[in-house]
Amino acid sequence: MTPLDGGPESEVEVGSGPVPPVRMAHFDPKVGQTKRLMAHPVRRGPIGAIAGLTATESHRAGRITDERSRTAMRRRDLAVVLALLLVATVVSASLPGGWGNSTSSAGTPGGMTAAAFVGEVILAAPTPSPSATPTLSASPSAGPSGSVRPSATAKPSVTPAPAFRFVALGDSLTAWPAASPWPSRLDAKDSRLTLVHNAGVPGDTTAQMLSRFKRDVVAYNPQVLFVLGGTNDMGKSISQATSIANLRAIIVAAQAKKMRVFLLTVPPQRSSSAAPVINSFNAALLHLANSYRVVLIDIHAPLSTSTGVYQAQFTSDGLHFNALGAQTVANAIYSRIHRLGY
Repeated sequence: MTPLDGGPESEVEVGSGPVPPVRMAHFDPKVGQTKRLMAHPVRRGPIGAIAGLTATESHRAGRITDERSRTAMRRRDLAVVLALLLVATVVSASLPGGWGNSTSSAGTPGGMTAAAFVGEVILAAPTPSPSATPTLSASPSAGPSGSVRPSATAKPSVTPAPAFRFVALGDSLTAWPAASPWPSRLDAKDSRLTLVHNAGVPGDTTAQMLSRFKRDVVAYNPQVLFVLGGTNDMGKSISQATSIANLRAIIVAAQAKKMRVFLLTVPPQRSSSAAPVINSFNAALLHLANSYRVVLIDIHAPLSTSTGVYQAQFTSDGLHFNALGAQTVANAIYSRIHRLGY
């Protein structure tokens, strides 16, 4: 038996010879006395002590950092809650009955109301204080449940449509039938339309209509002027260019006096040979109206057949209107100007 550096004796036999003495990696005499061998030293060197201290301090610093982070998060949460409460208060003020309804909106940017300032944020508003009572637009009345509700508000007043004074300038197609020509029938269709003068003179050409413009139109100071002329020009073989020039001069003179001008197409005749001439004249009238931004009212179409001649029920002699023809003209004119606010 061989003692191991003064440690406990043990007998180990391997083969036939004794086992050489082996030192433990770490040996503590005190451990030896208790017959226990330690795998790690009990005492640390200076470097180990410093390393252990550093690890301890790092752990402690980490705990302090975590504590500060948690404190910052709690502060942010508190700030969010306070902001939400502020927004809810603003929304409550903008709701009907809220305290904001009794004050001016000058406190919000641009003079906006609180609801407009909040935008699309929708939150449950806190219960308004008892002093904030809703403002009623009319005398309150008690409902079935005893709750107070506003009575029906008065309907807003409707501004009456303006009235228009008009003159009708033309020839016998405007003057006849004498009992009730189309200008008088147009006046009867709407109380807002007032005929101040029927300036239809039988046999007049467009040149004659122009020559009496001041006497028969301007003297009556109308707001609206209807012009129907050209039939006698074609009957007297006056060139289309001359007729259109006379009508152009009437439009310019009327617009200079701030009148609204409406041109009427030439009506059909019984003779089919007149249809191409009338159609050409009406096409020139359309071009003239477009050039001066004047409305052209078509009275030819409702009076004529598909071939461009008079429908017999609308004329007394194949040229002038009868009562039904005059009413048809008045209806066509009113239908067009009524859509324009007249």
